[in-house]
Amino acid sequence: MGIMEAVKKGFGIATKNMVLVSILIVFNLVWNIASIPLARAGAAVTPQLTAGTVIFSALFILLSIFIQGSSLGLVRDYLKGGSMKISDFAPHGMKYYLRLLGLGLLIVLVLLVIALVAALIVVATAPLNNTAVTVIATIIALIIGGAGLYYILLLIMSPYALVCDETGVIESMKKSVRVVRKAIGKVLLLLILIILISLGVGFLVGLLTGLVTVLLPAGVGAVVIGVVNSIFNGYLGVVMMAALMSFYLGLTEKARVSI
Repeated sequence: MGIMEAVKKGFGIATKNMVLVSILIVFNLVWNIASIPLARAGAAVTPQLTAGTVIFSALFILLSIFIQGSSLGLVRDYLKGGSMKISDFAPHGMKYYLRLLGLGLLIVLVLLVIALVAALIVVATAPLNNTAVTVIATIIALIIGGAGLYYILLLIMSPYALVCDETGVIESMKKSVRVVRKAIGKVLLLLILIILISLGVGFLVGLLTGLVTVLLPAGVGAVVIGVVNSIFNGYLGVVMMAALMSFYLGLTEKARVSI
């Protein structure tokens, strides 16, 4: 499957399944609206506010994993069967929740280890006050950081392998590495294209929304921006998910044929 074909399929699936898009819009809207009072109170930080923000953010992240599993399952159903049942939304979310949570935690752990190693190299050599050593340490740290980013790129298809192929956490990571490594140029171009589309559309939407909200009271304007951002993120969230999953299935089907 080509890159443009995957993006086109992503938009097509999102447009044809507006119920799923609507669920994501509502989910994002709840977060955006609930964040407005927290943002306004940011100038007067209190322990209670900080604790409330941390708890609310943690709950949002945990719930977002459920939404991710549900959405991935439904998009997989559509790509493989030609239709999706919204009644399967909750069952999919519960089925993949622990595996997606474990996958996310493991990837975060990998990132933390890479960042820690790179930081320790720089910190350990800084007291020497030797320019040459500092430069070498910085270069080594950058190489480690670059290698880490490369490895994270190789893991980009892990959630799709986990759901599409019904694998465990470790196996989904291994499969993503194998699949992406063979087509890393195309995967990178697809990600760049999706990001550019998101930035372009987001800029236009943000510009138009900003022009409208200038004429509105601050509170109303914040709500309007929250609603628009929710619609934007909900729709493009499904587009991105469907495009990447379509591309993943295309890569794995090609691999199966070539074996």
